[in-house]
Amino acid sequence: MKQTKKQLTSKVVPFTGEFYPVPDPEPKPGGNNIASYLVIVAAALVAGLSMGAMSTYQSASQVQLREMKAQSQQLEKVKSQVCNR
Repeated sequence: MKQTKKQLTSKVVPFTGEFYPVPDPEPKPGGNNIASYLVIVAAALVAGLSMGAMSTYQSASQVQLREMKAQSQQLEKVKSQVCNR
């Protein structure tokens, strides 16, 4: 027959004769080192991509391009208003 429960080992304290159970050794923390490194790498990647996107969006050429698109749209509105009258 197989035993499914662990038997508790006990330790006798000298001079008193009392039995104290010996605790099982606890697993060491940090067993998931690879997972924590992957989370850090993923966070760094996301931070880098977001910083790159912000710097691209705020670059001088992109600002100028957005202004030109807005002016072009305004010009189209004025053009359609003038030509339809």
